[in-house]
Amino acid sequence: MINYLNSGGLILYLLVVLSIIALGVILERTYCFMKNKTCVNTEFKKEIKTLLLDEKYTEAIEFSKTEKGVVGKTLTKFLIRYCEIKDFKNSDELLREIELEEMEILEKNTYLLGIIAYTAPMIGLLGTVTGMIQAFGNIAVSGTGDPNAIAGGISQALLTTAGGLIIAIPSIIAYNIFNKRIEKMGLEVEKIATFIVNIVKR
Repeated sequence: MINYLNSGGLILYLLVVLSIIALGVILERTYCFMKNKTCVNTEFKKEIKTLLLDEKYTEAIEFSKTEKGVVGKTLTKFLIRYCEIKDFKNSDELLREIELEEMEILEKNTYLLGIIAYTAPMIGLLGTVTGMIQAFGNIAVSGTGDPNAIAGGISQALLTTAGGLIIAIPSIIAYNIFNKRIEKMGLEVEKIATFIVNIVKR
């Protein structure tokens, strides 16, 4: 393994750093999405509706805390900030504001995967170019008779290209999966937001 890294030069070490960052983001975001469920069952919506219609705001706040994930957090924040003071004049805008806050948490660090997926192949290509420059430089010095003279440069060129693609492929797959998950969560939060706004504006 060390021999491969040494053959790839500094650029391959840089790609290793990017791979560690990408892996860290993937694991952290996977954990985040696993603990943030989006589906809200009918019984929860029925109970929260009853509490709000009866103006039992304290009970509604406590009950909303039982719903884990982004939907529960959005609802709890809304109830804490606004239900207790019974100010629903701007409830639509205020709930959207809280919704955006929660979605920002879900999107945290995801952009890094996009950056890595785009830049890793470019960095690998840079390694290819520098490797070939080294190879041709060795040819100029040693001539074409000695294959060892150009082996190091070609090795660096191939390793960095492969390394860049190996990092980019899982990064872009994870990036798209996470974005799809965020989109789905956003729709679920939008549904519960509309549901709550329709209740409190009655």
